[in-house]
Amino acid sequence: MNQSYAEDYVRLMESGLYAKLVKAGLLIPHAEVDRAERSRSASTTLSAEPFKVIQPERVPFISYPYEWSFGQLKDAALATLSIQKRALKAELSLKDASAYNIQFVRGKATLIDTLSFEKYKEGQPWVAYRQFCQHFLAPLALMSVRDVRLSQLLRVYIDGVPLDLASKLLPWNTRFNFGLLTHVHIHSGAQKRYADQAVKPRTGGMSKQALLGLIENLENTVKKLDWKPTGTEWGNYYDDNNYSMRLLSIRWL
Repeated sequence: MNQSYAEDYVRLMESGLYAKLVKAGLLIPHAEVDRAERSRSASTTLSAEPFKVIQPERVPFISYPYEWSFGQLKDAALATLSIQKRALKAELSLKDASAYNIQFVRGKATLIDTLSFEKYKEGQPWVAYRQFCQHFLAPLALMSVRDVRLSQLLRVYIDGVPLDLASKLLPWNTRFNFGLLTHVHIHSGAQKRYADQAVKPRTGGMSKQALLGLIENLENTVKKLDWKPTGTEWGNYYDDNNYSMRLLSIRWL
């Protein structure tokens, strides 16, 4: 950990946020390691005078967002928003909202990037807002109201589904959904409008209360998204087949 991150890390640890998130299963735990010992064990040379060396708990199985089910991606999205809400109470904020920062540890969506936290600055909007919408909200909306197979767009777009593409693929009636209208359709239009311009922040910026309102609106929008499987050709296997119940019982012994 470089010296430049020292202030943010100290705030994370001393605020109690780290302990609370680890206890809730929302953040991977870590141990601080002696720098000289770690350098020898890793057979590498650490950067000059690092602030800390931390060793996170090893995640036993790594999975990727495009491999997840609708429910897993939704859980990961809600976990990210829950972490952001808790961070704001500790005067911190997530500077990244990448789905790749989440892994399922003991069945729970868990943040594995301890260095994603930065000190909250009054009036500053959520810098990870666009990333959250592209990595979580857009693919969830497409899976929910269009086709669950569109999750595979995350395989092509590693930095999340572009909002202009999501806006085009979503049905027109999603514009009557306030959350999707705001965070996908209008957000997409704003991105396109200001793509080649240097946007200056408005005077006064965004208050913490307004930022919490944004997070809660995202949370409500995600919670309302749902997907119900329509069944497969194997769905009625036990009711519509050429086997007797006796043969089926033998087959599965």
